[in-house]
Amino acid sequence: MVSSIDEKLDRGRAVWEMTQTEGWQIIKSLIDQELEIESKDLLDCPIEEDLEHKQMIKAYRKVLSMVDSVIKERDETAQDLRKE
Repeated sequence: MVSSIDEKLDRGRAVWEMTQTEGWQIIKSLIDQELEIESKDLLDCPIEEDLEHKQMIKAYRKVLSMVDSVIKERDETAQDLRKE
């Protein structure tokens, strides 16, 4: 867990900068496509395969959520610093 304010800001800035790259845009697009495919497959698959598709959907969402969380933490930390 990141504890110091500087570490939170640095980590958040690094992740935000990553999200601005063409490479991240490509990866995010691929993740979004996979989420769509897995969601469709979940509706069409035999019940025995439900868990596998649900796990894949959760994993893709977790990656996107982690990126969003780090950026949000940076923004909240910066906002708290401005209030001081």
